[in-house]
Order: sequence, then C-alpha cells, then structure tokens
Amino acid sequence: MLTLTSAALAGCSSLQSVTSGTDDPCATLQDIVADYPTGFADFRGSSSNFTSVTIYRAKEQLIKGHCEIWAWGNGDSAYTCTVSAPDRAVAETLHARAATELAECLGSNWQAEKSVRERDGKPAGERIQFTSGEAKAPSVALHRVEDHRRHSVYLYIGTGARSPQQSD
Repeated sequence: MLTLTSAALAGCSSLQSVTSGTDDPCATLQDIVADYPTGFADFRGSSSNFTSVTIYRAKEQLIKGHCEIWAWGNGDSAYTCTVSAPDRAVAETLHARAATELAECLGSNWQAEKSVRERDGKPAGERIQFTSGEAKAPSVALHRVEDHRRHSVYLYIGTGARSPQQSD
C-alpha cells in the first residue's frame, strides 16, 4: 500500500509497528504493478511451498513485514499486504486514507469501483477495486474486512478473476 497506506497506517497510534519498507512507496507500487506479467518475479524473496501455492516474502515491502507474493500452480500470482486493526474505527480510517492515496498514485487511467463485502448475507466490510484499460495490467483491490470482532485492511494486486470478491 504505499506512502499513502504506509502513512495512513503509521499515523494510527494503535499500529505503532506499521511502516513502509520502501523509500518511495508510490514508485514501488507502480513497479510492482508493472511486474505483474512476470508473476512479480523481481519482487520474490524466500519461499514456502504448499500443495497448490508457493508463498514468497516480498523483497519490496509496501508495508514493512506485511507483504507476500502468492504463486499458484497455474502460473497465476498475486502481491498482497495485510494489516490487522484493533477496531472498526481504525480499520475504516486506514481504508479511507489508503483508498485516497492509491487513487492518487495509480492515476487517472485507473477506475475505482466500490462495493460492500458480505458474509452470510450481512455487511462485513468494504472493497474498492481499481482497474485499468491496459491489457496486461492487474486488478488492484483494497479491502476492509470485518470478521466478527477482528478487523483488517489489505491490498491485493493480481488477476481480477482471483481477486477476493465482496462476498466470502
């Protein structure tokens, strides 16, 4: 999530350990988006292998210590960053700030679509999906997730077909 999200997250006293892992998060985000066609090959660090997915520690951390690259067996990959929030108000603030900063960093060629996440037919957060008209561009989605008493905000960069939907 970039300077934007990093700054937003770092600005919350409840999340003191959240910082950016890069000097220029916006440029790093743009580089990550550009590397999507290679499965984020330039950003893959050490890995853990599982039956259907390999999870890499991201070499460039938009949020220091919170980002990974998931590579599935079919060649599909996603760059993700996830941060827990202590409560709904902090998660809402982080999500709103990050959404504004993402939109600014991605630029006017990207369109945003907002939706409500649902779980068992009930509201469970919100989602903003950014898409570009470029053929090889990934989907960029920012989620605020409510799961009972747990709250988190996460960034997803990858194929729109695998992008988490508004329903879980």
